[in-house]
Amino acid sequence: MTHHKDAEITNQDSKVQADRALLERIYQYACRTDTNANPHDTSYAYTKFYLRIHRKNPTLMLVPSVYAIAHRNEREFVGETYNILYRKGKHHYESKNLINLTTVPHQRSTFDVMLRYLTPKIYSETIIDNTIISPFHAANHRFYKYQMSQSANGKTLLTITPKRKNTQLVIGTAIVDTQSGRIVSCDLTGEYDMTNFQMHIDMGKGDAAPLIPSRCEVDIRFMFLQSKVTGKYMARYGLTNTLQADTTLTKYEKLCQIRPEPLNKNEQTVYDKLLEQQRVKDSIRTSSANNENEKKKRNFGKDVLWDVVGDNVFNRVRTHFGLNNQGYIRLNPVLNPLYMGYDNRRGFTYKFDIRASYQFSQNSELSLRLNAGYAFKQHQFYFRLPVYYYFNKRRNGYLKLEWNNGNHIQNASVRRKIEQANPDSTLYDYGRLNEFKQTEVRAIVNYDLSDKWSIQLGSLFQRKSAVHKSDFDKFAWEKKYISFAPVVEIQYRPIGWNGPILSLDYDRGIKGFAKANTGYERWELNADYVYQVNQLQSWKMRLGTGFYTNKDRDAYFLNYEKFRENNLPGGWNDDTNGEFELLRGDTYNMSEYYVRANLTYESPLLLLSWIPWVGRYVEMERVYVSALDVKRAHPYVEVGYGLTCRLMSLGLFVSNGRGNRAIGATFGFELFRHW
Repeated sequence: MTHHKDAEITNQDSKVQADRALLERIYQYACRTDTNANPHDTSYAYTKFYLRIHRKNPTLMLVPSVYAIAHRNEREFVGETYNILYRKGKHHYESKNLINLTTVPHQRSTFDVMLRYLTPKIYSETIIDNTIISPFHAANHRFYKYQMSQSANGKTLLTITPKRKNTQLVIGTAIVDTQSGRIVSCDLTGEYDMTNFQMHIDMGKGDAAPLIPSRCEVDIRFMFLQSKVTGKYMARYGLTNTLQADTTLTKYEKLCQIRPEPLNKNEQTVYDKLLEQQRVKDSIRTSSANNENEKKKRNFGKDVLWDVVGDNVFNRVRTHFGLNNQGYIRLNPVLNPLYMGYDNRRGFTYKFDIRASYQFSQNSELSLRLNAGYAFKQHQFYFRLPVYYYFNKRRNGYLKLEWNNGNHIQNASVRRKIEQANPDSTLYDYGRLNEFKQTEVRAIVNYDLSDKWSIQLGSLFQRKSAVHKSDFDKFAWEKKYISFAPVVEIQYRPIGWNGPILSLDYDRGIKGFAKANTGYERWELNADYVYQVNQLQSWKMRLGTGFYTNKDRDAYFLNYEKFRENNLPGGWNDDTNGEFELLRGDTYNMSEYYVRANLTYESPLLLLSWIPWVGRYVEMERVYVSALDVKRAHPYVEVGYGLTCRLMSLGLFVSNGRGNRAIGATFGFELFRHW
């Protein structure tokens, strides 16, 4: 009896060791596989989709790229594309569209975000961009449980179960080649960004593309405020070209020739309706001119107001221009309540973003970005407009002209000076003398001398104008403070771009130049380092100091380059490392020196992800610790915790410092941020 138990234990130990060995082969397969045999090959790809709207209400029009179908009477849509793919390296492909046909009105694209699911990278840490934690990567072993059972033909069935319920984890199965660890196919099920998905992936074979799919099929169910949309997407890769150069064929006729899989009944029915509508339109074109004019009048509201105006108000505007589409413009929705944020000082803020670029060559580009917002608590409009001209992108050589306006600056030094000069005077509200608005214009040139050294040279113009000018007129006191200074920044990266960055900033105000009435000399030293533990975990560190070695008696505003208030935070993906969320606004500008240290740790499934129901929606979490020493606030310490989910990013902070003790929160909408 004892001998039988020992044999059973030995068999269990052998199976555990075999399972571990197979997992290691799966984890190492991508590293062992040479995909550079044909680094510049060419292939073709075919994709199709079928969408059906089961339920909808007006809020569905707020979803980016969905407006094109949300306001229509039709409930079913289908589309197909045929592309040529140019392989430019191990993991880099460029594509060119050859045929694009869709029943979506005006040939618009819709649910673009779903196309990411057709190019999964199952061997990477994340399957889709920086989301969906892959169970086939060694760094993610702690998130999943695995069960293996032998199947026929030297294959193993791998069952994958997440250790906790979370939106970034998947459940599924995979067929694995037992000897090599190559994934033959897999089925993964999950839910992310209000979309339930089921993926079936057949991986490539042979030496050409073993790490990317040969076929991928995705079923989705999207639900938003009682609206429900389902869809089926399919892509085939590694195809040979069967497209005929016949100009007499329509797009639909060409697709019928090259389609690698036949349409199903629902897809064919939608196409038949489109073809019938096209036949009717062709018939209408042959009618009289009067009837055509009447048709235009009847459709003005739908075609112009709904399709043109509505589409540009509720959707992102993205368009290319130029002979070779080298120009690009992107405008976020004009009326989208999802781009609001909140913090203690500014209250609710509404933001919008416009980007544009024009590429002259692979090494030369012109780009601009207008980032603006309105703070309801301050009744203030903020904007920042940087314009870049890259004359040598390989060396990060660029000219930059930046204009920003509306930044509130608070400083009690001016008020105290007025009170000292007028001891017998009384004023209605002394606090009105503290508030100023700053306008800034910066012109610089940047160039990377090497991977370790960079230099910036330029000039900085700043103007601080009193918010309440009439109060300064009462005392015949200067209400504008202007400075102009040459600026220099030197960066040193001891081990290159993946290590710490040390920077030295210097500027010296020239009094009398460009109507400047303020002179000063300022130095700043900072060290920044982002240590990437893996693709999803990181430590962000910043250590810095700044000080004035010279300033005029009337230099009331002590601005710094690396220690300033951010009036237009950009949500979770903004550069939050080094920010003090609860620090009073005037603290930034009242000290002739500062010493600061900031530490941020970011990771998925950290704390709240363990809590049932709530934790399943948490995507990323952060822990913040910041310390500061300045005049009248030494030391100042701030500790915080932040999280992001499909709906919002939320930060809770506690600070302790003389005159700066506070508890507060920051909030920003993240809904459809990835769309």
